Amino acid sequence: MLNRRLARVRAMQGLYALEISKGANYLLAQELISEAFAPDLNSMEKQDRTKLAGMAKLAQSVFEDEIKGNSPVTDDTNPREIKTAVAKAREYYRLKNKKDFDYHAAQTLIDAEKTYDIYLYILNLLVLLGSKSDSVLEKNKAIAALASAKELEFYSLKRSVSLENESSLVNKLYNEAVKGNAHVAEYLSIVNKTREDELAIVKYIVKNIILKHEVSVDFFEKLHIFWSEDKEILRTMVFHTFDDFADDQVVMIEKLDEQWEETKDFLRTLFRETASRDEELLERILPHLKNWDLERIIETDLILLKMAIAELTLFPSIPVKVTINEIIEIAKNYSSEKSKIFINGILDAVCKDLQTKGLIRKTGRGMLDNR
Repeated sequence: MLNRRLARVRAMQGLYALEISKGANYLLAQELISEAFAPDLNSMEKQDRTKLAGMAKLAQSVFEDEIKGNSPVTDDTNPREIKTAVAKAREYYRLKNKKDFDYHAAQTLIDAEKTYDIYLYILNLLVLLGSKSDSVLEKNKAIAALASAKELEFYSLKRSVSLENESSLVNKLYNEAVKGNAHVAEYLSIVNKTREDELAIVKYIVKNIILKHEVSVDFFEKLHIFWSEDKEILRTMVFHTFDDFADDQVVMIEKLDEQWEETKDFLRTLFRETASRDEELLERILPHLKNWDLERIIETDLILLKMAIAELTLFPSIPVKVTINEIIEIAKNYSSEKSKIFINGILDAVCKDLQTKGLIRKTGRGMLDNR
């Protein structure tokens, strides 16, 4: 269930974080210039503060123009002090951006796999809720099947997922949300419980208690920065674990398999290529903005547009319609109400332009449902 949609979301979040970092680095580089022209308080000579302030302002203006692409990197007409200060700021900015690029490139993968870890935490929490000495869920066959699943133990150990030191979490959640719960009481009142009954109460606890109660929510929010956004994915993953329980009383623990390795490679490539080709991708978008002011476009919309173009041109096995539809779905959840229409219109125009220039080449499954 850690699919390409999750990968796209993580890529978008990572790229947004990278843009925030670049903005902060820009301000730090400007501050570095300011410090270069700060009065020397230890100097015995009189400092011309007005001149120093003017040079700092000029150097900052030159640096700003360079970053925004309004002027060449080198300008021999400026005084040596200006060129030196700008060069130092430029190198500082470059190194900081590279460091942040490497960090976020790695972090996007970590954040994606963290969703799987939270899935394992939820399963382990279910087991512990059912294993308490006075638990009303002690005889639930679905939880018993989960508790006996060797795969859960194996993957939990492999991923260092453990609730061993979280007895207070388990006790508090059980006492406040499970014990005395009306739905649980109704389940207990059933004399001859079917497998469907056993499964129904487990799904209720997952959906309405573990994913919603303040005790568990507070715990998971501290574990995973994207907890609130991943709850629907996690619910689906946990429910899928019990797909075969009603028929044969077994559970299927999700695992990070070869399919995830392919998805992870997709995420890695999508993030890195979108970030490293930022200016090139923006140039593909600009001619189609028409009356749109670039400065007024929501940052997430611009990131999603760049991601879409990167995906359209880099992944021949993914159909054009799949890319566009997925990007629009993400925009619905993470951007403004008008983003869907805006992104769809721009991508439609960009896509036609790319196809005319032969820059979109699809093969295999990528040719299905193509425009």
